[in-house]
Amino acid sequence: MISADGDSLFTCVRWPRSKSPKRAESLANLERLLPWDDLEKIVRGVYLSDKRSTGRPGYPAMMLLRCLVVRWFWNLSDDQTEAVILDSYATARFIGTDPWKPKPPSASLIRGFRKHLDFHGVLNDIKSKIDACFNDAGIKVWCGLVREPVFKRTAARVVPESLASCASTGND
Repeated sequence: MISADGDSLFTCVRWPRSKSPKRAESLANLERLLPWDDLEKIVRGVYLSDKRSTGRPGYPAMMLLRCLVVRWFWNLSDDQTEAVILDSYATARFIGTDPWKPKPPSASLIRGFRKHLDFHGVLNDIKSKIDACFNDAGIKVWCGLVREPVFKRTAARVVPESLASCASTGND
């Protein structure tokens, strides 16, 4: 179901007076600052899978380019990029996907696109264009970080104090 303004109903629900998530603010900055048309022209020279007239249409070049930008700015692997897109409404919206349409690009597709651009020698051109854009604007950018907790089995059973105190206050 779609709302009047084109957003899917569930995802357009917001808490009253809530702040926008930091990731959404960062993505809005990228949207505003990067020369998307110039970047797409660089990609268009070597990627035409979304323009072919036969077979299954490929993902749009702009969507895959935006996946790479998310990957670079949050220092993610291809698998982590896919997970962030699936998990974050702001990121999914930034790359141009919609929860009511086919799923966003998979990690293997993002990896293949990245390697395709690297093989044709345009990956560094894209990075240089992005770097030049920020330099011209007088902006320094540090990569963000998205990390999942790591669970590792130990030889002995150890319960951290913080978890032990939580468990002892439960209503049994």
